[in-house]
This record gives sequence, C-alpha cells and structure tokens, in this order.
Amino acid sequence: MGRLNPLPLLLLSACAPLQAPPPALPYPGGFVQGGLVAGRFQVALPGTPLFLDANGNTLYAAYPYQLLVYREGRLESLPLPGTPRFLRASPRLVVGLGEGVFTEGGLLPYPAQDAALTEGGLYWVGREGLYLENTLLRRGRFQQVVALEGQVVALGEEAFFFPEGQSLPLPHPVRKAQAGACGAVALLDRVYLVGPKGLRPVAEAQDFATWEEVLYLVPGNRTLSCKEVAWP
Repeated sequence: MGRLNPLPLLLLSACAPLQAPPPALPYPGGFVQGGLVAGRFQVALPGTPLFLDANGNTLYAAYPYQLLVYREGRLESLPLPGTPRFLRASPRLVVGLGEGVFTEGGLLPYPAQDAALTEGGLYWVGREGLYLENTLLRRGRFQQVVALEGQVVALGEEAFFFPEGQSLPLPHPVRKAQAGACGAVALLDRVYLVGPKGLRPVAEAQDFATWEEVLYLVPGNRTLSCKEVAWP
C-alpha cells in the first residue's frame, strides 16, 4: 500500500476559504451573534433569528413559522402561521405576518408593516398611513411606529406624534425605530433621538437597539447612554 503524501492536503486546507463569523445584531439589552445571545439574556438559539426583541423579562426570537420565547431560564417554541415581517416585544408582543398581526391574544386581521400594541389598542402603519385598529388616524408613508408613555410616534418620510397631531419632516427615510428612556430613537442615515422639537444626532451605526437609557450599536458592539444627548 502506498504512503499518502500529506502535502497536497495541507495545501488544500490553506487554500480553503475561512468561513466568516456571522455579524453581530443588537437587541434591547445586548447582542446576538449567530445563535449566541449575550447581555441581559444569555442563551444559545438554534440559529440567527429573523428578528430578536426583548422586554423586561422575556426574550423573543422570530423564525419562519416559529417564535421562540426565553423566560426565566426556559425556552419555549410557539408556532406562527407564516414568516415574520417584524417583531416588537413592547409594550406588548406583536409579530407581523403580512396580512395579519400575531399577538398573545390571537391573530388580528391588519396588513401592518409595523405595529405597537398598547392598552388603548393596536396602532399600526400600512399602505394608507397610521391606524388605530380600523380607524385611519393620519395619512402618510410610514414604515415604523413606536409607543411611548401617553404618545405614539409614526415614522417614515416624516415623524407624526399622536395624539398631539404634530409632524416633523425627516432628512432621510426611517430604517428602524424603537422607544427608550429618552423617547423615540430612529435609524436614518445615523441614529437620532426624535422629538417634537426636532432631531438630535446620537451616533454613526448600521443598526441599533435600546433598553432603558442604553443604546446598543453595531458595528463594534458599542453602548451609549442616550442621556448624554438627551433633550434639555
């Protein structure tokens, strides 16, 4: 039997491309890389979720036809009737599914691009504008909606503050928005605080999440207190 020459194998190994690690994604309280969640929650997920969000005591990870719920050290799987389009954990859980919105109380028949479930009902943005369930509150091209204490902010090419009725033009279309201790935080060309008085630039970032006063920014897995740039 001939002897196997290890040199070609070594050369092949050296030429083989190295698999790049998956990019880090922020969530309210930390970062996830691949399926490894670090920060406020520490858990190994089966893979990179489509969406990841968290409230005070629960982490939610959305996958096609599946929602994973991590609470008090236990991981639970809930079936979804479709592929998630968005996920919000606060004020209450909502998962967008295109023609409906999944909630813990059942499936609501609204074609939402984004939504926020409050004690006053489901605020959502769709093709015509901002709605409160079946009622159109404001016509406009909105992509995001966040609920603050006593206020809802819809964001797209402008920011609309309900119930005040005030609007604010945005210099760039909104890519993402969340509610934090300092108010509405939005990713446009960079991360801003968005208030009725105007915009306050926060940081350069490709993605962000906010929990209480802390902003979690990528790339670089950075954190920043929003109170450093809060409104006077």
